[in-house]
Order: sequence, then structure tokens, then C-alpha cells
Amino acid sequence: MRKWFNAMKDSRLHTKLLLTYILLLAATALIFSLSDYRLNRRTILEMAQKDVYTIVKKNNEIIDSKFSRIREMIYGFTEDADFYETFSRLDPGNKTQVLTADLRIKAILDKYFAQSQDIYSVQVATSYFIFGTSSSANSEHAKNFIPIREFDGSAIHLLAKRGEGKIQWVPTYDFAEMYRVPYLKQVDYDYRYLFSAVSMIQGTYFKGRFKAYSELKDKPILILNFKDSLYTNVFDGSLPVGGGAYFVVDGDGRIVSHPDRSRLTSRIELPALDELMSEKHGVRMLKIGGREQVVAYSRSEITGWLSVAVVPPSELLGPVIRQYGRNLLFTVGIITLLFVGLSFLLSRLVTHPFRTMIRAIANTGEGRFETRFRESGSYEFKVLMKKFNDMNENIGKLIRENYETKIREKEAEIKALNLQLDPHFMYNTLNMVSLMSLERGEAEISEIVVSLSNMLKYMVKTDAAVVRFRDDLNYLQSYVTIMSSRFEGTFRAEYDIDEEMLDGEVPKFFLQPIVENAFVHGFKGLDRFGRLSISCRKENGERVYRIEDNGRGMDASKLDALLKEEHHVGIANVNRRIRLLYGAPYGVHIDSVPDGGTVVSVTLPPAKS
Repeated sequence: MRKWFNAMKDSRLHTKLLLTYILLLAATALIFSLSDYRLNRRTILEMAQKDVYTIVKKNNEIIDSKFSRIREMIYGFTEDADFYETFSRLDPGNKTQVLTADLRIKAILDKYFAQSQDIYSVQVATSYFIFGTSSSANSEHAKNFIPIREFDGSAIHLLAKRGEGKIQWVPTYDFAEMYRVPYLKQVDYDYRYLFSAVSMIQGTYFKGRFKAYSELKDKPILILNFKDSLYTNVFDGSLPVGGGAYFVVDGDGRIVSHPDRSRLTSRIELPALDELMSEKHGVRMLKIGGREQVVAYSRSEITGWLSVAVVPPSELLGPVIRQYGRNLLFTVGIITLLFVGLSFLLSRLVTHPFRTMIRAIANTGEGRFETRFRESGSYEFKVLMKKFNDMNENIGKLIRENYETKIREKEAEIKALNLQLDPHFMYNTLNMVSLMSLERGEAEISEIVVSLSNMLKYMVKTDAAVVRFRDDLNYLQSYVTIMSSRFEGTFRAEYDIDEEMLDGEVPKFFLQPIVENAFVHGFKGLDRFGRLSISCRKENGERVYRIEDNGRGMDASKLDALLKEEHHVGIANVNRRIRLLYGAPYGVHIDSVPDGGTVVSVTLPPAKS
């Protein structure tokens, strides 16, 4: 060092100035290069985090769309009347009946679940038999079985009971441990690891126009089984860089899906897991295993599980760091040789590609995922540009897949709307019959046909639980018109309606069962002219609807039995619906004496303004 200093001291002034200028220029180039690197490193890391987060969120939306369709299948199955008919008539002690029921239930399961390629297997479990062990459409997959004796008391059984009819999602479990099958613990088999959706079937279904109830003594449990490949098929290849991990955990940190299948069912130590679950989705820098990692996460709205992608920052920045190192050495060397003449050219060669990348990354951050690099420059730049292009290609693919999913849902909705066009043929036919009746002088037949057409339109088009009283009254008047023709003028219907109450909301069909009861029971065998009075008034702030007839009436025992569901489904259904909608103070009240007529009062709360 002293010799070099002495040589500089004794050298020419030109040499001293030249060397000094070279050192200052090199130091300046080094300082600016480091500053530019830090700025670009932070920008690239932030954009890469956003891209990884976008990938995780889009993947999670795809998974949720699959689970949403499966949830709709479950709802459809749990309301299937054929299933309830099969179970309500089944004698568990009769093996022939049980096996016959198994065939019927397999067919019903196929109707709802056979077309889904995401479901591994589906069963209906009871304490005495497991139905649908190998459904036909998924028979190549449905190899798992559930031991009958080991099902009761299993975690799945207990979780389904606690759910009380709600769908419960069971994270990935070891089949042999769940159902206590010791000889399978040392065997490698296809369905060793599964996760499931379970629901206890409560025992209610719709039959005809009225809601009927059937309580099943041994409530069956619907079990849908899935393999973790449902997740890995979506996740594989979605991350733009290697060296990361993409997995799914439940709220307790148990692994539902992981690239390393040996870690399934185990717990993972994920910092701030409760915070991540509460935030639903986002991206963070977390210290995992003593190292800072980029963690992007998104919680499923269906299962509540968390999809997590963990990527080391070095994987995202590795090409950039290597590029900067090479370029720094290259820049300093060239500046040393050609410190003046080539400074502008070298600066442009080094900074232009990065400016281009920053603009492209900014475009991507604004949602323009079609942005692409034209791969050019040195090998390092080409690698970085290719990685960026691949990343945008994957994001665009996920967006297209999600868009196609939405399109398919819209197509299904359009098909459903097209199916609603079929009743128009029936309405047009009824209108034609009405016109033909008028042309032939059959005014009464025309009136009946028009009333029937109005009733059918109301029944088909109005599917809400509550409707305007005006619409329900029109339906009731059409029904009374038809019944008037049936009874051939042996009674007279009178209406006393407060017009201010016509636009109030009421339960659909809430008066028709009461009027029907008057015709079927009140006027049956009556030896005098019948009178039916329908009125509605506000009393003490409440809405009161009265159906009064001068029919045969009833004694106290029949009056007491009238509101019991097992004897009179119609009126009991009205009373139950009113109490479910408005509470116990409201409902149906009946006054009647033998041969003295009947007065049925329906009380509802004040209409909402």
C-alpha cells in the first residue's frame, strides 16, 4: 500500500487526475447501482407478492366454486322425497328390505352425485347399515368402506350429530385411524387419506303443495368423501417459481392438503394462524423456521380452511440478484476501461431493461395481465422476462377458467329460465278453451277455466314464502269460483275486505286451506243454503282475517284435533308457518259449535310500512 501511495505521489499530474477520476466514477457508479438495486428489489418483491396472492385467491375461488356445486347437490339430496319414502318404510330388522333399500338409495345418490368427478365416494350411514358403498358412476373410485360397528362414536359421526343438519367439513384424516381398522395401518391403499363433508338428515321433506313432516327414528348421515388431489390438481404448477410450498390447513393447523402426502393429518406450525384465519385473505412476510418467507393466504367461504402459499423471497429475487451482481461487475470493468466515451451507452444498456420490467410490472399490478416481455438481452434478462411472462400466463389462465365457470353457471341459469317457458303452453291452451266456451255460450265453463288458469299462474310463478294479500286474495277468489260451480249454487260467498290491507305481506296460501275445510267439512251434507263470509280488518293494531260459515260446525274434541298436524295437515301447516314467520302470539284461532257454523280467525302483526 505504501509503495502504491509513493508511486501515486511521484507520478504525473495527468495520471493522478485520471486515477482519481476513475476511482470517483467507479465509487459513484457503485453507489447508484446499489441504490437502484435496492429500489428495484423492493418493487419487484412487492409485485411478486401481489402476483402470488392473486394466484392463491383465484385458486381458492375455483375450489370454492367446486364446493358450492357440491353443497347444492347435498341440499337437493336432503330434500329428495324418494329417499324419505324409502327410509320411512324401512324395517332395519328385515335384511331383505335393507338390501332392497340399498339399491334404491344407490340410484338416488347417483342422481345427485354421479356426475361430479371431484367426489371420491358417497355413502349414507346408519347404526345398522352403510348404504351406497359403491355408487355406480364413481365405482372406479369408491373402494373405501365404513365398518358398521365402528361408525357410531367416530369423530365423523359425532361431528354430524352436533351439526344438526348443517353441512360439516371434516379435514383430512387417516381412514384406518378414523374407523379403527388396525390391519389397514401398515397397508398402502388408495383411500388412506380422505377429507369429508357430512350432514345429518333431519327428516323433513315436501310432498305435493303442502309441507309434510316425517321424523326418522334412526337419522341417517350423508357422507361425501374427497381425496386431497382435489386441491393438488388445481394447485400444481400454479406458482411461478420453484422452492415454495402450497398447502391447505384448517383452523387448528391440521394439514388438509400438502405436496408431501406424508404430512397429511399432522399439524403445521404456522405463525399467527388465528390472525390469518380472521383476515380471510392477504399476503405477509412471516418468519418460518427462522427464515423470512412470503406467505399468501385465502380462506374458503365454504369450508373455512386456509389455502397457503409459502415462497422464499430468494426464489422471487434470485434471478434479479444474480443479474445485478453480473451487471455491477460488468459496469465497473467497462467504466474503468472506457470511463467517459461509453458511460452513456453502458448506463442505457443496464437500466433500460429494468425500466421496461418496472413498466410491465406496474401494468400487471393495474390488472393488465396480458402484458408480455419480448425476450431479449443477456441470458439473465431472458430468464427473468420468461419467468414474468409465465407468471402472467398463469394468472390469465386462472382468470379465464374462473370466467368460464361463471359462463357455465349463467348457461345453467338460462336453461332453468327456458324450462319456465313450458307453462305458457298450458296457459295458452286454457285461454283457448275459455274462448271456445264463450263462443258456444258456456259462460260458466269459461269462468271456471279462467279461474283455473289464474290459480296455476300464481302457483307456478310465485315461489316466495310471503306475498301481497292482493295476489293471494285473487288466487282465493278463483278457488271459490271453481268450488261454487262444483256445489251448483248451494251456497253464497261474501267478501268484506279493507282495501288498505291489500298491499300488506301475508304467508302464501294462508286462507285457502281454511276455505277448503269449510267446503269439504262445513257444507258436506248441509240441508240448508250455505253462506261463506271472508273478511279482513285491523283490530287493536293487528291484522285479523276471518272465514265464517253457517255449516255443520264441530264439537270440542274435533275442534281440539283440528290444529294437530297428524289429522289436519292444511290448517296445522298454516298455523305453524305463521308462528315460524311472526312468533307465537300470532296464528289461527277457531270457534265452532255443532250445527252452528264455524269462525276461523287468522291474526297477523301490523304490515311493515
